Amino acid sequence: MVQDNCSPKTKRLIADGRGQGLGKDYQPWTKTHEYSSKGRATRILGIKTGRIHHLQSDNQYRAFLTFEYCGKVVDIRETYPLLDVLEVIDDKDDLRFDKFQDKETKELYVITTNFVLTVREPNGTEKYVARTIKNTSELKRKITIEKLEIERRYWSQKGIDWKVITEKQLPRQLAKNIEWVRETLLEGSEEELNKEKLSIMLLKHLLENDEQSIIELLKLFERAEGLKKGSALFLFRYLLAKKELKIDMSKVIDLSTSVRNLIL
Repeated sequence: MVQDNCSPKTKRLIADGRGQGLGKDYQPWTKTHEYSSKGRATRILGIKTGRIHHLQSDNQYRAFLTFEYCGKVVDIRETYPLLDVLEVIDDKDDLRFDKFQDKETKELYVITTNFVLTVREPNGTEKYVARTIKNTSELKRKITIEKLEIERRYWSQKGIDWKVITEKQLPRQLAKNIEWVRETLLEGSEEELNKEKLSIMLLKHLLENDEQSIIELLKLFERAEGLKKGSALFLFRYLLAKKELKIDMSKVIDLSTSVRNLIL
């Protein structure tokens, strides 16, 4: 239930479906063209959701890449609005909601959580988890702590696991590597390549010659299969994206090393 005195803008966004739906049908509460961002705002097509995701900072972008790469995560909803926050939180007398309201109308601004994820458990059941992304520098600000406490109590009341993630838990190299491999999963990225068939052939080629350097094996594969330059590297990235080849994605991917030294 939403507060009765919400603004026409809030009512319009709700009517527009913001903060509602799952998967491809979900619409974030705010979109990149509607706010000023302290970092670089990003719009990115989600591979798992099939929709455009609106991310407000570099840290949110890195978090999104990490969540999407995780096999357990099946849905990602960004900028999730806590529209029923006043109804959900029972113990709110000491919360400073007054700092998050319009000074004239006293309307409470819509508080959002950066990500709500749908996670599939090993037994096949699904659960929601909530994650808030903050720079460590922001955690020194009193107003930030007060907002986080509102989020914490909200999700606790809902029985949903909630955590704060900072840039320290979002390795740049991991995000860079995921970014490098994920585009091979996008429809049409392979052009005329039969990436399913050829990637299996490449995997066999790599594992059978695992003492040779990866870059040399890629060149040999291209010559043997009559592929244009760069095709084998694309297929190698595809194998990493599909996790057919498992490596430490938090480290620089050195193509001059052998397959044996790279794979886990």
